[in-house]
Order: sequence, then C-alpha cells, then structure tokens
Amino acid sequence: MSEQHETDPVAGPILHVYDGIREADNRLPRWWLLTFYGSIVFAALYWFYYQGYKISPEPLAAYQEEAAAAAARTGRPLSNAELSAMVANPAMVNAGSRLFAQNCVVCHGDHAEGKIGPNLTDDFWVHGGQPTQVWATIKDGVPARGMPQWGTTLGAEPVQQVSAYVLSLRGSHVPGKAPEGERYAPSL
Repeated sequence: MSEQHETDPVAGPILHVYDGIREADNRLPRWWLLTFYGSIVFAALYWFYYQGYKISPEPLAAYQEEAAAAAARTGRPLSNAELSAMVANPAMVNAGSRLFAQNCVVCHGDHAEGKIGPNLTDDFWVHGGQPTQVWATIKDGVPARGMPQWGTTLGAEPVQQVSAYVLSLRGSHVPGKAPEGERYAPSL
C-alpha cells in the first residue's frame, strides 16, 4: 500500500493528519533558531562563569556587597545629644554650610528660606524636628517628595555636617516659604 501525500499550497507537504489537524514540516525561522541556540550557549557560559568556576560573585551577592558598603559609608545612627553637640561646633557648622551651598540651595534657597523644599528656618518640620529625624531625613532622603538620599552620595561625615548646619538654622525665621508640617518644640 502506498501512502498518499497531501500538499498544502502554503505549508507544503502535509506529513500527519490527526483529528482533522493537518501538520506540515516547516522550517523554523533562522532568527528563531539563532535566538534559541544563543540562549543555550549563554546559559552554559553563565553557569560556568558564576557557578562552575566562580570567576565572579553572583549578581545577588555582588548587589548585597555594594549595599553593605553603601550602608557602611552612611555611618551609624546618631543620638540627639551627639547631633546637638555638633551644632555647637563652629567647624562642623561651617563645613555643613559649604555643603548646603553646593547641594541644597536649589530646593531650599540660599538662606534655607524654602523654594521647592520646605523653609528650614521656621519651627515647622515636615518629617519631624528631632535632631535624629532631621539627620535621618538628610541621610535617607524622601524620594516621594524629591529629596535625594544624601547619605550614599556624600557619606557619613558630610551628612553630619549638613545636619549640624540645618539644625543651627532652626528658629532663625528667615522670611520665605510658608510653614509646612508640624511645629517642633524641643523638650527640656
């Protein structure tokens, strides 16, 4: 018995017919084959590079190392007393003033009177007026409001200097942007 071969004008010779489904033997597109074989080669090289010979740390481990280094650069948490002592140090406040002029005047103004950012010379604070809260706001930023994380950019000591300067401005009441946030009254 000879087998009859059906031919489709578009698909070419039909090899199988199952439940009314006609199956042809079409060649896969060359781009698809290159992508398929390329992904196999990439997977093999990736495995040898990261797993087999451990030439480089895995991406997650590398990320964790960088995150730990960034955390180390931002320094340990400070107490309210330590930050208050820094405000009394003129060298610390002057260094913070220079850093403020380089990085912060765009949003807070030349005299910290507030432009885009809040006025830093009044008694109202958006993210808390405790010295540790001011330091944490500068260090960690507030991305939702456009405040960058200065801790990873500047480092631990410059953030402490800027914090000392900003805390030294408290209560100077430079005319500028209307008060925002809640009034801060230091506890005695």
